[in-house]
Amino acid sequence: MTESNDPGDIPVVPLIGVQKPAESLISPIDRRSDFYRHAALVVPHKPVPQPLMTLPNVLTFFRLLLVPVILAVWELQYRYTPTLCAAIFIAASVTDYFDGYLARKLKIATVFGAFLDPVADKIMVATALVLLAVSPPPPWSPQFMIAPVVLIICREITMSALREWAAAAGGGASKAVKVNTLGKWKTALQMVSMSVLLVVRQPLGDLLPERADSRWFLDLSLGAYVGLWGGTVLGIWSLAIYFANVWVHFIYPEAKKHQ
Repeated sequence: MTESNDPGDIPVVPLIGVQKPAESLISPIDRRSDFYRHAALVVPHKPVPQPLMTLPNVLTFFRLLLVPVILAVWELQYRYTPTLCAAIFIAASVTDYFDGYLARKLKIATVFGAFLDPVADKIMVATALVLLAVSPPPPWSPQFMIAPVVLIICREITMSALREWAAAAGGGASKAVKVNTLGKWKTALQMVSMSVLLVVRQPLGDLLPERADSRWFLDLSLGAYVGLWGGTVLGIWSLAIYFANVWVHFIYPEAKKHQ
């Protein structure tokens, strides 16, 4: 790595053979950027009140409201409860994409929205993971789900703490923990895998009676479980990179000279 005076120049992690020279942390600000969360601290004039019920925030609130809904549906023990729970989680995943997209597209990102978005995301994901650990789809037992569930939840808690520390540290440290490409791949893989695992909890015979004896759902369950572990590995990998970025660029900058 060549020495740089710009803390925003952090090497991008190559994925699937795609090579990029660098991923600037001073890129167009996304909704999760600490810029919004701490805008009031860096603006010299009196903070301007921001609207609360913007469209992105409404979608985020909706995602939070889906948490007690999925819990209630889960406890109903209705015949099609697994399918309904899967549909609720998929709907929450869709809102997770669109609230950030609309905030950037319409330029209506707010400090409150930047705080609430990742909170709602983590609450929904943690809820779905715990439910899957309690009652996983065939052929898995709870013992198979414990390790990835614990690792994912612990990773998210640690990542949140690291971002809070970076925000409090100042000096541009928050740029080192801005969402990177690897983190986005992790999120996408985990969301897809968890959605499939929730779907295949429904017996195939309930949905397609003519294919009740098919191994199709078992194959999907196997692939989704492997994908969940893949997302877990990517999550731990990205967390290690975030810690390395913080260490090299802000805690021990002299380390760059030896690279």
